[in-house]
Amino acid sequence: MRPVCAAAPIAASSHREPRRGRGSDLVLVTSAAGPDGCPMSQDPREEPAATVAVERREGHSWEGVSVAAARYEQDLVPALFEPWADVLVDLADLGPGDRVLDLACGTGVVARAAARRVMPDGHVCGLDVNENMLAIARTIRGDIEWRRTDASRTDLPDASFDAAFCQQGLQFFPDRPAALRELHCVLAPGGRAVVATWCAADDGDAGYGPITEALQRHRPDDHDPIGFIAAIFGLSDGTEVARLAEAAGFDDVCVERRTGTVRFPSAEAWVEAFLGAAPVPSVSSLAPATMAAIIADAASALQPYVDPTGLAFPLHTNIVLCRVHRASF
Repeated sequence: MRPVCAAAPIAASSHREPRRGRGSDLVLVTSAAGPDGCPMSQDPREEPAATVAVERREGHSWEGVSVAAARYEQDLVPALFEPWADVLVDLADLGPGDRVLDLACGTGVVARAAARRVMPDGHVCGLDVNENMLAIARTIRGDIEWRRTDASRTDLPDASFDAAFCQQGLQFFPDRPAALRELHCVLAPGGRAVVATWCAADDGDAGYGPITEALQRHRPDDHDPIGFIAAIFGLSDGTEVARLAEAAGFDDVCVERRTGTVRFPSAEAWVEAFLGAAPVPSVSSLAPATMAAIIADAASALQPYVDPTGLAFPLHTNIVLCRVHRASF
């Protein structure tokens, strides 16, 4: 039987970025022409080229950033990814001076959580294929190294990091074994890796199933958004993630499943936020009437998860923790 990770206590953090949600410090200002004809990258998280200016109240502005990347940071990071960032960092047992890698960093929420633990003496590097995500990450925190690169060919020196994270990215990689081998190579002996993937077991896709069904009803011939949602849960089996880690050379591999709660002011707000951040050209170019119909349809099906405080649905994640005992050759 594969060992289960012992839960680490959640430590208080002395420095936290302001939360970004509806009505907070990010405001969508304007968007350019739609993304018709924009190709999908090999990584399905790469998004179309429609752009938006995003202004923060403290005076910064993000020009030329894609709509999807801006919506991702504004709406999805606080609800889906930020709650797990400190959990993952705790499991890696980071300390001042550690060298940390965040693979598939997106807009950098895990990298920022790690930086709070290891800097100023440590170093944090965030990698992603999506330059629009990285543009936002650089603006939020400029003392972290941000690089656009392929997960399976990072060009980073061997044994150059003490800890590495991959939050909700591995399931999207076209070559998962190669990405994990690369992660193993860049970790020094004694290094720790923490990998998280969403799990659809039981009711784990409760917030996503109604969106899939609404898309199927209103856009039956458009397979891209449905395929994207399926990819989100493409590594639902935590033991499969652990097997891949072992095959890549990791030691002391353990896996557990944890459950969180996703909260939005309403079902409509969740569906609109998810579709607005989806890196799928056919979704971002939907006619307003079609988009409204999909939102209303999915929101209706989500009513069992609505209470007087808003929408709240469960979301499971697999967490795999592993170590490097010896250098890769």
